[in-house]
Amino acid sequence: MDASTTGPRAAGRHHHTLTEPVRWLRNRSLPLLVLTVLMLVAHPFVDEPGKPAPAAMSLAMAAIPLLGLCMLGRYPKVIAAISFVILAALSASIFQADSMEAMLGGWLGVLTILLYLGLIILLANIVFKSSALVDDRVYGGIAVYLLLAIVFSFIHHRIGVSVPGAYANVATGRGLPLNWADYLYFSFTVFTTTGFGDIVPTNAFSRCACTMEGVIGVLFPAVLIARLINKEFAPSR
Repeated sequence: MDASTTGPRAAGRHHHTLTEPVRWLRNRSLPLLVLTVLMLVAHPFVDEPGKPAPAAMSLAMAAIPLLGLCMLGRYPKVIAAISFVILAALSASIFQADSMEAMLGGWLGVLTILLYLGLIILLANIVFKSSALVDDRVYGGIAVYLLLAIVFSFIHHRIGVSVPGAYANVATGRGLPLNWADYLYFSFTVFTTTGFGDIVPTNAFSRCACTMEGVIGVLFPAVLIARLINKEFAPSR
């Protein structure tokens, strides 16, 4: 029998195979990516065209960046305590608001945008600066890509609330008001440069936001791929 199949090297390879799933589950960015995808998949089930999204949806939206900050921050216990206070305040606000649009139109919308930006910065540090594993950087890069589009959906929403008529749904022709699910869908069509044309910006502020989002949506994948290749194949010093 070949010694290479029974010696220490074979045992090491066998051990590596057994621990591979455990190593996969230890990626810091993967749980956040899974939660973000689940939220995007689940939100159509609570969406009714022309009607505001349920207020409880805003709590789930705010919980994603708070959970990410707890998992990725340097001081998880402190961040967890702050997150608990914020979630308690958000839960109390749910009973005072009739819809998600009403909540996001106030201080909650600004707080949610700031939370997402903080989470994006932490993830970007893992993707572009840290010595994390390659798969962790890939998961983190995909999560950053999705989170950026979600942040812009909040920005579009605030513009739409502050400036009525800033966005028009030309596909239905029924004059139904846009809700948050519409802005989320519109944000991803702009961010991925799909541009179906059913929802269009109609004033300077909404068009400026769309221009910035389109540029970031085009440049980010190129920068991410270049950075991953550079960190993986750059010669060690």
